[in-house]
Amino acid sequence: MLPNYSIASESQLIKEHFGIEIPENHKGTYNAQPTDLLPIITSADPDELSFFHWGIHPSFTKSKGVSQKLIFAPAEEILSKASQRKSIKQQRCIIPADSFYCWKDVGKKEQVPYRFYLQNNSLFSIAGIWDTFETEEGEQVNTFMMLTTKANNDVADVSNRMPAILNDDLLDEWLNEANTSESILEYVKPFNDEPLKSYTVNPKLADPKFNSIDLWEKVPPANQFGNLTLFN
Repeated sequence: MLPNYSIASESQLIKEHFGIEIPENHKGTYNAQPTDLLPIITSADPDELSFFHWGIHPSFTKSKGVSQKLIFAPAEEILSKASQRKSIKQQRCIIPADSFYCWKDVGKKEQVPYRFYLQNNSLFSIAGIWDTFETEEGEQVNTFMMLTTKANNDVADVSNRMPAILNDDLLDEWLNEANTSESILEYVKPFNDEPLKSYTVNPKLADPKFNSIDLWEKVPPANQFGNLTLFN
């Protein structure tokens, strides 16, 4: 299953942490999903919170699933893809988050969801790239992709990939449009600045409609069908 994340922190906390302006209509989410309109901080507008679709505008998905190629950009592969190479040099963004979720394979067709977070549910920044394109109807659509890295020691037992969490000291440089060198990717590494905590959460995580603080409740490990499992 596709991993996702949360950005449920209060607007004031986001404002203070990132030093940006927050629109009055901002609402947090415990279960951010691909195609959702979500808050990011772009290199084009680094002083305010913008709202872009994660991966692709929902009108383009129709009945088909959303491809991982549209929502995740493995850091190791970016320079080999022309469109992503352009974005990493000129269109970078920060994805504010206060946790992310991964599914652990515990059988051929079974997975158990975990939540990863920092001490006190502190905010952190996930590296991303953004783009804008025009539909056939002339509508301008803004989208973003999440950069991923190999999992660090805290995540590796659950998943071999994780979001590319940026060191807070590097945020200004990441968003600096004048920094167009491909060496900016050196900032993207498996996160080891402080320990990531984790626990199993409700498998209803797979349901986009399950979006409340109940998702943060620690529960016994259960697979995506809701069946308790001995694996942990």
